Amino acid sequence: MTSFARAIVSPVAVSPSLSVSASPDQLPVLRSLVRTVAAHYALSLDALSDLVLAADEAATILIGHALPSSTLTCTFGDDTAAAQVILSAATTGQITTSTSSFGWRVLETLADEVVLEELPATAPEEKWAVTITLTKVLQADS
Repeated sequence: MTSFARAIVSPVAVSPSLSVSASPDQLPVLRSLVRTVAAHYALSLDALSDLVLAADEAATILIGHALPSSTLTCTFGDDTAAAQVILSAATTGQITTSTSSFGWRVLETLADEVVLEELPATAPEEKWAVTITLTKVLQADS
């Protein structure tokens, strides 16, 4: 007798992470990762698309300020009530002026919460460690 069991995988069981070159040609790879991982969360198709677009915009902001030859890292948070995409890069300076830009307004519209963290880097070749965290609240089970 053969028995089949389906594994139930929680989206928070493993936090996928990807580091790519901080360049615009890596954006399709990043979008693909976010779409694939976020599809495992309880998000509507619209919310999923919003999160992918927000991740693309946040990555574009980081790439625009990234140090030459630096990396962009994308990880997923372990919040059980929301999908979190965490993007980080070493930048040439603070990007706080971007928080009043059109791109930042787009981020605030697409994500339920956007958090910008900027810290002076500890490594001498880096100037700032910048992280943008995007949060999209999960749908309640019906």
